[in-house]
Amino acid sequence: MDEMMNAIVFFWFPLSLIPLGAWFSLSSKTNLRTNFGRFAAVLGFILVCISPWTVPTSPSSSIGHLLGFIIGPSSLLLIGIYLLIFSGNVPVGKLPSSDRKLGTFCMALGSLWFCLMQWGEFTPIYDGREVNRFWLIFFPTFILMICCLSSVLSISMLIIGEERQTESMVMRMVSIVSIILIICGLTIDGKNISSETFTTYFWLSVSDLFGILVGVSLSIFIFGFVIYVYERSIGEPNSVPPPTPEELSQASQKIAANIGGAESE
Repeated sequence: MDEMMNAIVFFWFPLSLIPLGAWFSLSSKTNLRTNFGRFAAVLGFILVCISPWTVPTSPSSSIGHLLGFIIGPSSLLLIGIYLLIFSGNVPVGKLPSSDRKLGTFCMALGSLWFCLMQWGEFTPIYDGREVNRFWLIFFPTFILMICCLSSVLSISMLIIGEERQTESMVMRMVSIVSIILIICGLTIDGKNISSETFTTYFWLSVSDLFGILVGVSLSIFIFGFVIYVYERSIGEPNSVPPPTPEELSQASQKIAANIGGAESE
């Protein structure tokens, strides 16, 4: 089997199983199809993670290499976020308030793990030679998105939310920590990644996110403009004439027959 076929069988096909399995598990009401979707998504994810061993010559396998490295800290962050959210002021599925400490610990440990991957010994080194190029893209983009989202959420909670000062303060703290990490990445060299490399990929991430923001904004504007032009072109709807006495009398009889009342004189 040639290299192209190996990449299709052991990487791209398993990669396609992840969204396909997730779609099956979420869209189906039967247990059989739901379980099949979950199994397919998990199997695809595992095969993608082991692609550095199944298709070591394919450049695409570096994606699986990165997924294998970030699954640990990402899981800790997700567990921490879940515990913090559902141990707070929520109407359903409320967890004990003591879980907030565990959630905070999980988030701190996951963040420390990511920092050690950037500045310490845990940097994803692909094939024992160089830093995984997808990690160079992932980490600056990840920190930048956290900074932007936490800032927006903090302001939204103060403007829209009610009695959400504590949650807004937490989001502000997350935004401040992410800004500190960005400054550290721009100024401090890691064991395997220099600050110049981080700076290059950080500004590339800024340009990508700015392009996405501009594209989404233009799409919304164009969609709204088309709807506005169409609504202006169809004119005002024709007014309906008032009911005649015969129609009012007939409606009164129907209402009286259905609710058991007598028709008023």
